[in-house]
Amino acid sequence: MTGPGVEIAYVNGLWTRQVGTNYFPDGLRFEYGYADFDAWKRQAEIYASDTSDYWFQHYRPQEGDVIIDVGAGHGEDTLTFSRAVGSTGRVIAIEAHPLSFAILKEFCRLNRLANVRPLQLALMDRPGTVRMAESEGSWAENAVVSDEASSGIQVRASTLNEICDQHGVKDVAFLKMNIEGAERQALLGMEAVMPRVRQICVACHDFRSELGHGEQFRTRAFVEQFLIGRGFALASRPADPRDFVRDHVFGLRRPLAAY
Repeated sequence: MTGPGVEIAYVNGLWTRQVGTNYFPDGLRFEYGYADFDAWKRQAEIYASDTSDYWFQHYRPQEGDVIIDVGAGHGEDTLTFSRAVGSTGRVIAIEAHPLSFAILKEFCRLNRLANVRPLQLALMDRPGTVRMAESEGSWAENAVVSDEASSGIQVRASTLNEICDQHGVKDVAFLKMNIEGAERQALLGMEAVMPRVRQICVACHDFRSELGHGEQFRTRAFVEQFLIGRGFALASRPADPRDFVRDHVFGLRRPLAAY
């Protein structure tokens, strides 16, 4: 049913699909079903289409650009970012959750994304450790918890200021942030870097607050004021039918009329 272009194997502790020339590590358990097969054949195309739709509304990647992918997940956007900036560009892919990071790292290795540096950490306002709560729904909803009494997986935390210093990042063409309610802390930890960021898109999660997931997800007002205070012009997509896309806040260095 999968046809000759698809193989499944257990590689370095992860069930992994090879679809044509692309590899997709999935997880620790074999959880595939017949209904998945047709979608697999277009997986790389879907990744590229979604990345363009979510993040490239104003930014046009160029050969040699540096992109920072904060909340890289399993590499869904990292793949397109890597190919867009070419061999002379760089992608710093940051993911906090241990299993998601293992998948991301293997994804980069198998797909030979040599210009990507995967880092396992939570981006916050100070170095240290934080805890992540695992969602009962989707792994994509895993979030840092601030309540000292909360349970969760302990992960290392750092700031973007520190990361850029450590990796010699002088200029950031585009910064994507999608970290499920931790936007406030992450932005406060990148004050020194902000003058070097040309464009940014922060995926806020106020819609999760509206769904009853907690007030910690209501960060959009803070994000907008923070970006305005650092010289960015704002753009958004208020008419989009998808609630999570309506919460994307773009920070642009040039007047909007120039785009």
